[in-house]
Amino acid sequence: MKHKIGITEAGDAGLDRSWASKLDTVDGAIAITKNAALDFRAIAATNRDKLIVHITCTGYGGTIVEPYVPPMQEQLSNALDLVRRGFPMPKMVIRVDPIIPTAKGLATAAKVIEVFMCEGFSRFRVSILDMYPHVQERFRSAGLPIPYSWAPSKEQLAATDKMLANMKEKWVSLGHPADILRVESCAEPGLKETIQCGCISAYDLELLGLDPSAVDSTGPQRTHCMCYSGKTELLGKKKRCPHGCLYCYWKN
Repeated sequence: MKHKIGITEAGDAGLDRSWASKLDTVDGAIAITKNAALDFRAIAATNRDKLIVHITCTGYGGTIVEPYVPPMQEQLSNALDLVRRGFPMPKMVIRVDPIIPTAKGLATAAKVIEVFMCEGFSRFRVSILDMYPHVQERFRSAGLPIPYSWAPSKEQLAATDKMLANMKEKWVSLGHPADILRVESCAEPGLKETIQCGCISAYDLELLGLDPSAVDSTGPQRTHCMCYSGKTELLGKKKRCPHGCLYCYWKN
């Protein structure tokens, strides 16, 4: 393992900013948040050389699905302010994570992608909703329909791919070169329209000024995880964060 890369998957980097004090222990870091609030933006801008920022925006902010997440327009405003503060747009990732692969859910995801594309954001990461048993129970308690019992159908995956293909066409129609758009996914082998790579990939190492040839894809997490094995968690509170998202993998 040549490089040690920090990541904030155990919580939200915008709410728990303890990761910032650990940046000197890693060669680079991925900070993931649904709320790039002012304090977070200040930290990120100061550490722009060592950091890649993922802003998760599903389009459900402020709804019953994500009751305490900022709405899409606020998240867009925060992302643009981070760019104005000098954070390089190529080092920002818009995570539409997760997508609910129903007709309504795909339309919601497409709207998010289009809104950020129109502002020039060119890197997206997507995932499909995992309906864990405890997530199904939360949906039932909230009076929401269960889109599937565990994993999406082939038809739902195909519909997601079609939406992503349409978004690629949208990108080109906005006058952007097709080859600079990156739509990525990890642990989603059923998707065909995405670049299959980990949250920490050779591309990320290169962005961080590190040797991309050092990368592997033996991520230590769930099945099909493609992350570089040198990633290390920077947050220690392994529990649901205050955003209260119904789909959260942490149990209550």
